[in-house]
This record gives sequence, C-alpha cells and structure tokens, in this order.
Amino acid sequence: MVKYLASAGVPKDKVIFISPPPIQEEHWEKECVLKGCSLNRLNSVAGQYARMCVQTAGQCGVDVIDLWSLMQEDGEDFSVYLSDGLHLSEKGNQFVAEHVWRLLESKVANLPFILPYWADVDCKKPENSLLCD
Repeated sequence: MVKYLASAGVPKDKVIFISPPPIQEEHWEKECVLKGCSLNRLNSVAGQYARMCVQTAGQCGVDVIDLWSLMQEDGEDFSVYLSDGLHLSEKGNQFVAEHVWRLLESKVANLPFILPYWADVDCKKPENSLLCD
C-alpha cells in the first residue's frame, strides 16, 4: 500500500497506519451465536495483526496508531470502545478521532500560516483577501 501511494505521489509523511482494535471475545461470541456460528475472531490474533501493522509501519517509515495496545493500556476496560465486541462504538470512534487528531496536530503545529484567518476574508470579494501579497 505504501509503495502504491508513493507511486501516486503521496509522500510517506502523509500516510498513517491504524492497527485493528482489540476484540472483546465474550461480546463478539454472543453476536456470532445470534448469527448461527461460533466465535470467529480472537483478541490474540487481532494482537498479532496489530504488532505486524506497527512493525510494517516502522519498516516503511510511516506513522502508526496502535489501537490494539492503546485501548488496553493499564488493563483498561476496552469494551466501551466496541459496540458488539468487534466493531467500534461511538466512544470507540471518538477514541480513534482523538488519536488521529493528536497525530495530525503534531504534524501541522509548526506550519506557517500562508492564508488569512477565515474571519479576515472579505466574503463579498474574497480575491482581495486571498490573492494579495
């Protein structure tokens, strides 16, 4: 993926890998039973995928957000981040957004402002605010 993105002109510093989140097996197993099957995902396997995601990101020189590890830090109850044991809940999506936003802010914090602040743009003739030196 990184090679393809690079071939399309996307620099590595614009690529972010996000690992899979952990799996709350008890909750996911209940969903599986409702669908007539047995547990088909394991948290340990999701952890293997997460570790490979982090390792690959390092090898490729791109940023990574390791959800699997972050959501389980300090033995935290990560089930609140999952709606059914597998898929992200609203709180899980907020968790992801918070970490993505933090990473993006760190990347752009020192960039210079090259355009005027939005409130300083003349709405009737924006070209006067945007095209001047």
